[in-house]
Amino acid sequence: MKKFKNKIILIGGASGTTKSSFSYQLMRKHNIIHKLGSGFIREMAKCFISKKKNLNLYTHSFETNLRNPIKNLLLQSIPLKRMFKNAINRANREGTSIIIEGVNIIPGLTEFKDIDEKILLIIKDEKKHLNLINNNKTHKLRKVDIKHFKNIRLIQDELIKRAKEYNWQIIDRGKVL
Repeated sequence: MKKFKNKIILIGGASGTTKSSFSYQLMRKHNIIHKLGSGFIREMAKCFISKKKNLNLYTHSFETNLRNPIKNLLLQSIPLKRMFKNAINRANREGTSIIIEGVNIIPGLTEFKDIDEKILLIIKDEKKHLNLINNNKTHKLRKVDIKHFKNIRLIQDELIKRAKEYNWQIIDRGKVL
């Protein structure tokens, strides 16, 4: 049980679903100053997890030749789970509100206690999703080809199934953009 009424928000979603932009909006709305992006946590994890130990950690979630791209995402995300939990525990110990967002925030994998909101962002409209990825304002240099975009859509489909199973709020950002 929390000692202080801080706010802990998890935001997941496939690439290009406006997780970073949405997080910033929530930060302003709730006066939250702490945010962690799972991509940056993944980068820091590379300091102690070698490419030989986990090659998946060294790619984008959608960059895989596996038939099931969600498997790549899970292999990439599992070693990060403890880091997310530690950040949540610290926020709760210190009474700090925080948003943790990113593709590695996966319904079913990141089920922690004392979470106020668990949100999955999606873009149902495929053309709008591709347009958002190609004109990304927060990841300006990241390029996604059609093969990888198909992987992103498969990942989104699996995340939606998991979000329904674990009772996450699902928000279609394509409707508001």
